[in-house]
Amino acid sequence: MPHKTALGLNGFGWAHVISGLDYDLDRILDHAVRLGFDGIELFGLPDPYPETDADRRELRRRIEDRGLTVASIQSLPGGLGNGHPASAYSLCRNQYVDFIRASLDFAQAMGSDSLGVWAGELFGTGPNAQSRGYMVETYGRCAELAQEAGMPLNLEAEPVQQVNTPDVWLQILDGVDSPFMKGVFDFAHVNVMSGQKPHDLLERMRHHVGYTHICGNDGSCTDFESRSSTHLSLGDGSLDAKALLNDLLDGGYDGWLDIDLWEHPEPFAGADAGKRALDGFLAAR
Repeated sequence: MPHKTALGLNGFGWAHVISGLDYDLDRILDHAVRLGFDGIELFGLPDPYPETDADRRELRRRIEDRGLTVASIQSLPGGLGNGHPASAYSLCRNQYVDFIRASLDFAQAMGSDSLGVWAGELFGTGPNAQSRGYMVETYGRCAELAQEAGMPLNLEAEPVQQVNTPDVWLQILDGVDSPFMKGVFDFAHVNVMSGQKPHDLLERMRHHVGYTHICGNDGSCTDFESRSSTHLSLGDGSLDAKALLNDLLDGGYDGWLDIDLWEHPEPFAGADAGKRALDGFLAAR
């Protein structure tokens, strides 16, 4: 059975912020269709996500009329006016749970397969034991909401986020211990966090993988505002993305394969190169 491929919109949105690239949703959707993607990972718009039923139906129609579906939706990280899952204040943790509840409602309206979640900005060198415990508790509550919605949450770890190491990531996923709380296996982040030993990290968390972000990486992070893992076009950099993808698929992963262009300077060209490389990888299996 062919693997479903998705184009992540986050790279286009971030290029709009940092380099003024026109963030035209229809143009991006048309580009995804031309390249043969099956779906998209939705990441905002120039305006916030639509709130009314009519506006949500219109957005979903714009996507589905092109033969695309919503593979996943990226919610905002904690700490951006939406509470924080690691806060010592129950008020902030409750606010974050309410935010995830609202995000799941929007994801359901869009017919999404999953919801991506981020714990929030890293402070200091990483969360202490108390903060990690709060994240397990908070995401356990969020996983219960996801189960009610019939849609898994996928937690992404990044070197610049509260979930910044494999150990913290696995502590949360193991602690929540729910089929509705999985992880985003982002090739760039896992390469950086594993000290460029991504296969070792995949072996540790294979049963937790619920979604992918596929790209190249050279072991570095960027000089952009986020300072996060460098997302190169698939096939570029020192990471052997083909071997990592084969390892992932050989282990039984059958979910979406999402081309991620976070902070890519030319996301349209990067999407083109990434889809060609992904198609080539899959055809050679």
